[in-house]
Amino acid sequence: MELIRILVYFIFGSFLLIYLALKRNNSYFSKRGILHDKPELFYGNLKEFTRSKTLYQIIREYYMKYKGSGRFVGIYLYMRKAMMLLDLDLIQDILVKDFGNFTDHGHYYNEKDDPISAHLVNLDGIRWKTMRAKLTPAFTSGKIKFMLTSVVDIANQLVNVLEETLSSTNMDDGVHCDDLMVRYTTDVTGSGVFGLKCNSLRNPNCEFIAITKKLCYYRHSWPIVALMTLFPNLFRKLKFKYINEEVSQFFLRVVRETVEFRDRTSEQRKDFLNILMELRKPNTVDNLTIDEITAQAFAFFAAGYETSASALSFCLYELALNQDIQDKARREITETIARHDGKLTYEAVNEMKYLLQVMHETMRMYSIVPFLVRKTAEDYIVSNTNHVIEKGTTVIIPMDAIHHDPDIYPNPEQFDPERFTKTEVENRHPMAWLGFSRGGRACIGSRYAEFQVLIGLSSLLKNFRFSPSHKTQIPMKFNMYKMCRGPEKGVYLKVEKL
Repeated sequence: MELIRILVYFIFGSFLLIYLALKRNNSYFSKRGILHDKPELFYGNLKEFTRSKTLYQIIREYYMKYKGSGRFVGIYLYMRKAMMLLDLDLIQDILVKDFGNFTDHGHYYNEKDDPISAHLVNLDGIRWKTMRAKLTPAFTSGKIKFMLTSVVDIANQLVNVLEETLSSTNMDDGVHCDDLMVRYTTDVTGSGVFGLKCNSLRNPNCEFIAITKKLCYYRHSWPIVALMTLFPNLFRKLKFKYINEEVSQFFLRVVRETVEFRDRTSEQRKDFLNILMELRKPNTVDNLTIDEITAQAFAFFAAGYETSASALSFCLYELALNQDIQDKARREITETIARHDGKLTYEAVNEMKYLLQVMHETMRMYSIVPFLVRKTAEDYIVSNTNHVIEKGTTVIIPMDAIHHDPDIYPNPEQFDPERFTKTEVENRHPMAWLGFSRGGRACIGSRYAEFQVLIGLSSLLKNFRFSPSHKTQIPMKFNMYKMCRGPEKGVYLKVEKL
């Protein structure tokens, strides 16, 4: 009986300590006089997330509620307290002017047990800075231009596969466009990263596609992910992994086998993996290990295929609903390619200004993530306020909410590429569009991403017309469980060969 009593006291005491710790954490903003919504004990301000609302909806509503009330507002992301920035000038200070104090993302990674999680996006501090400097030369205009030949080849395969699909299948429901776009970007990114022919356009059941489907979801639930971020050292000691084990083993195997083959045969390719291999410096502390090479290759692949596929899918969706915009984009594509001897070249894509506007408007309406994250390295005094963002505090920039702010973009739910003419862009605050982020941690592969989307779009629009089918979801609804924004029931469109 005595042992049972001690055990009961221990359990009760443990729960009491946890309860008091959570109560103390949830009083952080009120003690400092910072505007915020009253948090739930465990959920913070995210109680409705995955139950009735997406994270995009919650952040957008929070932003609209407090916009104009100050330069920032407090928000609890489960047990993680964060400052949500509301002022574009302050966002510019943190992303650009005072970037040195906000270089870190504060994401969880476990290099020992989950090596491919230690990639450029997750790394912080000097390790991020060193890795970024090493990888930046991989994305020069010259290297991107050289890689575009394979992108164009794959875009031509995309056109052929779509033609065959239309001729051989009953298309009453329309074409499953988001599935097709994932296969296209998987082939493009697989070629650009690994120099491999993934062949997912021809074989939708190939290994690469099976792996990409597992990439779209967290290994753990959102509350666990929040705890991993809040207590990274504890979860590393507990050997928690961030990446799905099958995904991790797949990329470790693919990179190891490819590197060993190239070392053995002295084969040289103009892809991202070859650049990483050239960064190896044997017998030095600066040498990139095979795990580090795999982590960077994985990051480029994961970021490249998902974001670009999403942009393409939602772009085709909006063009299907807006035939006048689709016609205007098609005219520009046809006229531009004609000026370049009928070829889709690097120079031709650069001249497609309206198509780029279409892409940027798509990225505004369908932000791939709801917000950007930074972590304060040292106490930061917020100008024009009496507040300090304390060292180690998470700062979030509500990108999606800004992109749907009617004071910045009138009628934000209307698809209008004219918002991105040179004049319109110059008249807006530079932080009003954050499709590729800004400052020192802006997307390193943004130009390559733009080109693979623009080449895919131009190839498709030149050859096909897209319109709604009876299965097209209008208005679009979104998957509540994916890491990045995705359609709830897919993007199905009627496709006609021109």
